[in-house]
Amino acid sequence: MTPTAAVWSADRFRMDGRITLWAKHIRTLDLVGDLTWHSAVMQRQMSKPKALCVMQIFNHQTHHRGQVHAMLTQMGLKPQDTDIPFMPDSF
Repeated sequence: MTPTAAVWSADRFRMDGRITLWAKHIRTLDLVGDLTWHSAVMQRQMSKPKALCVMQIFNHQTHHRGQVHAMLTQMGLKPQDTDIPFMPDSF
């Protein structure tokens, strides 16, 4: 989806920034009620609690990052640590 790893990294950096900015401004009231949409995959209208949908954003990212970590490991590469105690100080 991107021509180079550098372009992907820049896109990822920008998206992470957008998600962080959005998350910093969300209020409890924003998570009340349902979110309703048409699912092209399910071919029907779907409705789920907003709080659950927001939680899914972060859970699904974790799922895919784990997949990438496993693929890199299978290729014989050593991905960076993802466990907080072993991560470089980034806070």
